[in-house]
Parts: sequence; structure tokens; C-alpha cells
Amino acid sequence: MALQVRYVPEPVALPALSQSQVAYVHLTIAADGYSALPLHLAIVADASRSMRIPIVDEDQFRELVRSSGAHEVLVDGVPVWQLGTPLAGETRARYPSPIDYTARALHSLIERLDRADRLALIACASDAIVLAPSTPGDRRAELVAAIARLPALRLGETTNLAQGLQLALAQFVVTDEPAVRRVVLLTDGFAADTTLCVAAAREAAARGITISTIGLGGAFEETLLTQLADLSGGRASLVHDASRIPAIIAAELDHARQTSAQAITMQMALPQTVALRRITRLAPALSVLTPLSAEHGRRLTLPLGDLQRGEAVRLLCEFIVAPGTPGSQRRLARIILSSGKHEHHCDLIAHYEARATNPPPELLPIIARATIAHLHQRASLARQQGDYATAANLLRQLAARLRETGEAELAALALAEATALDQTRRPAATAKELAYATRRLGEH
Repeated sequence: MALQVRYVPEPVALPALSQSQVAYVHLTIAADGYSALPLHLAIVADASRSMRIPIVDEDQFRELVRSSGAHEVLVDGVPVWQLGTPLAGETRARYPSPIDYTARALHSLIERLDRADRLALIACASDAIVLAPSTPGDRRAELVAAIARLPALRLGETTNLAQGLQLALAQFVVTDEPAVRRVVLLTDGFAADTTLCVAAAREAAARGITISTIGLGGAFEETLLTQLADLSGGRASLVHDASRIPAIIAAELDHARQTSAQAITMQMALPQTVALRRITRLAPALSVLTPLSAEHGRRLTLPLGDLQRGEAVRLLCEFIVAPGTPGSQRRLARIILSSGKHEHHCDLIAHYEARATNPPPELLPIIARATIAHLHQRASLARQQGDYATAANLLRQLAARLRETGEAELAALALAEATALDQTRRPAATAKELAYATRRLGEH
């Protein structure tokens, strides 16, 4: 396996100006060759009370109310209807809950594990416990027994994701053995420990472990879950219907199986005359990335996660560059890509030319796509800070950009979100769909 990097434009040409300017570089990172790697997986399943609520349609709900009675209560901050009498075992089997679908997904997962694979299972709510430590894939009886405990757990009402993530990371031993190391986190609620969750994601990235997140329903924190995925180079998925949990977890396994380069990290060394403005990942998911910074911004580290066979990571890097004279050149960055024992080095060099055009015309569509991610990120941040007027204005700008790129349906979602913030000071029900659909623009 060898890492490859291409950049556009090549060479990078900048006009000779008397002031600083932004240099745009489109990087494409790929890997050739492929060998199947064992999977070391840790599943962190939200086992809070809301995950045990049976899922019924309207007719089934009316039948249950007639037979058992019901009243509305808050569970994990979500209004739900609670039955007057508990469901009998046979009746409950007719109405599976999200935790039941999670158990089904895990049963299917272990049937597809090989002897060299390993699986750990962690459940979390107010407390977190290890149901199965990292276990070889051929010891299925032990894993089945651990899964059987999941639906009956009573671990509290809140969701302590940080403790669950820490227990998951503890399942990965330090070894030189090449393997795909991945945490899959499934939750339907709000986390009370977001700072600790972010710290866990940074630890995972430093150890070559990716975190993929699955948000279920409409009451989880999409900003946190997408951040955890981005910080570690993982994937983020939205599931409206709990019956889709098995399919989503199966897709995560398939993606892991196709890994051609695991835990890719990009390091950038910048000269004193260059500063990084921002990095936007264009593919496989559209998102603004935040590298770790050291030496006053001169040395940057960005975890890119696993690279699937036939897939490429595409980045738009924006550098603020000092003035230069015609005919001179300047190194923008020295880049080191690493995956296990494999490395690739390259230098990004800018040439100052009297007639150069900046931004380069061939990058204008890419810059427009990146602007969508930036506007959504800024709108989300303003909303979190309670600045609803600014958030609504940014969402209207986002809608305009989406229309320009032919994304009329997403533009309508952005406008609906802006209207909701203007009128109610609360996000619309479609806010999560907008967040995840915007990320999916990177798949186009």
C-alpha cells in the first residue's frame, strides 16, 4: 500500500501583490493496493430509558391506550406517552424498541465476524458498563450472551456518552498489528458531558482509532455527534426510524471491511510567512475540519480516518500568504501523510506571477461547495450561542448558495430553519436533516 497526493492547481500561481492574499489548494489523497485487515470494533450503545420505549404506529397506539391507558411524561427530556400498566412479554414482542433493533443489529454483526476480528460491547446511560470486553470474532456464544443482557439493563435516565467512549477506548490494546480500529456510537439523547466526549475523540484520533456516530430520532445533539466523527476521521449517520439501525450498522461493517489505508494522519509544517485560514473536507463528507495546532500554528495535525478502497479524501486548503514579487516562489506547506508504517511527503510551492488569477477559475465550483459548509457551521454556532437573528441570516445566505448549486430541496430546509429561528427562537424539526444532508453533498 502506498499513499498518494495530488493538488490543483499545479503549480500554484499567485498574483504579485503588495498585500497578503489567500492561496487555495485542492488536495486529493488516495491509496493504491489493498489487503483485507482484521477489524477491532467497539460498539457503544445508548441504553437509557428512551431507547427501551416501544415503537408503535397510530393504530397500535390507540389499541394500547384502550387496553392499558396512558399519560404523557418526559423521558430524557423528550415528551412520550407512558402506559398505565406494563406490557406483557408476548405483547411487548409485537412492538420492538430501539434497543431491540440494536440487539438485532449486533446479532447480525457477530455472524459476519472472522476469527481475526474482535468485538467489544459497551452500554451507557447514567452509568456505563462493559457487557463484552474485546472478544475474538469466533467466540460467538460469549458475544450472544452479552447482547442478551442489553435490553434488560437499567443504567439510569441520562446519557453518559463520555464514560461509554472511555470504556470503549480501553478495549484497544497497543499493538503493531495492522487492523481497522473503530468505535461505533449509537444514541438517541443528549449528552451531559460534551467536553469529555470531545476529549475522548481527540484521544481516539491520537491512537489511530476512528469514531463513527449514529444519531437516532430527533432529540440527540447532531453538532456533538458530527464533531466526534470529524475529530477522529469517522463517519456520522442519521437514523429517523429505529428499524433502520441494523442496516446502518451493517453498512458501517461493510465500510470497515473495505479499508485500504487505516487511520491516515496529515501533518502540515508552515513557514513564518504562511498561516492556515481553514481546511474544508469536500469528500467523502462535506465538513469544516479543525486541525490540532502546535508551535503557534506552525505545525498542524489533522486525523483523516480510514480510507475505503476506491475512495479519496478531498480537501480545500486555504492559506494566508505574505506578499511576493514576480518570479519568486514560496513554500506554502510541507505535508506528511502517514498510515501505520507508510508515509508520503510533499511540498506545496506557490509561484508569484504578474498575470496570475486568484482564485483559480478551476477551483471556483469547489470554493462554492466549501462555502456551504462554512455557512452552515457558522449558523449552527450562532444558534448554540443564542444569537438567533445572526443564525437565521446565515441560514438564508446558505439557502441562496444551495439554490445556486442546484440543491433546491436543501435550500427549502435552510429557509424553514431560518423562519423557525425568527419566529420561535427554536430550531425546526428539520434542523438535523439539514445538518446531515449538507454533509452528504460531499458524496456527489
